[in-house]
Amino acid sequence: MRSNQPVIALLQGLAALLEEERSCNPAFAAKLDALMRPRDERASARPKPKDIDLPDVHIELAARDDDDFRAWLRTQPADVLKAIIRREDLDPARRAAKWKDEKKLANFIADGLHARMSRGSAFIGRAKDPSAPE
Repeated sequence: MRSNQPVIALLQGLAALLEEERSCNPAFAAKLDALMRPRDERASARPKPKDIDLPDVHIELAARDDDDFRAWLRTQPADVLKAIIRREDLDPARRAAKWKDEKKLANFIADGLHARMSRGSAFIGRAKDPSAPE
C-alpha cells in the first residue's frame, strides 16, 4: 500500500499558497470565497431566469392551418420559442439550445408537434386481414 504522505504534503503546500495569495489579492480572495461556498448558497446567489408567459401551442395548432401556425410561431421571440421547446420536451438532445433564429426554432417546434401527432397513424384505419394468422 502506498503512503499518502506525499499527497498530503502537496495539498498542505497548495493550501498555504492559496492562503498567501488570498491575503495579498482581494479579487482572488473574492473568487476563492465564492468557490468555497456550499453549493446551495452558490445556486441561490445565481440570478433566477425570468418567468415567461407561454402560449399553448396545442390550442394554436388546432385553431390554425400549418402555414398560419408556422407564421404565428415566427412572430414569437426566440426565448419564448426555446421555452416552448423545453416545456414540450421536443429536444431531448438539446440540439436547438444554441439556436437564435426564430424561423429555425419555429419550424423545429412545428415539425416536432406534427411528428408527435402523426405517431402511430400508420396503424389507424387498416382493416384486419382475414387470411392473417392470429
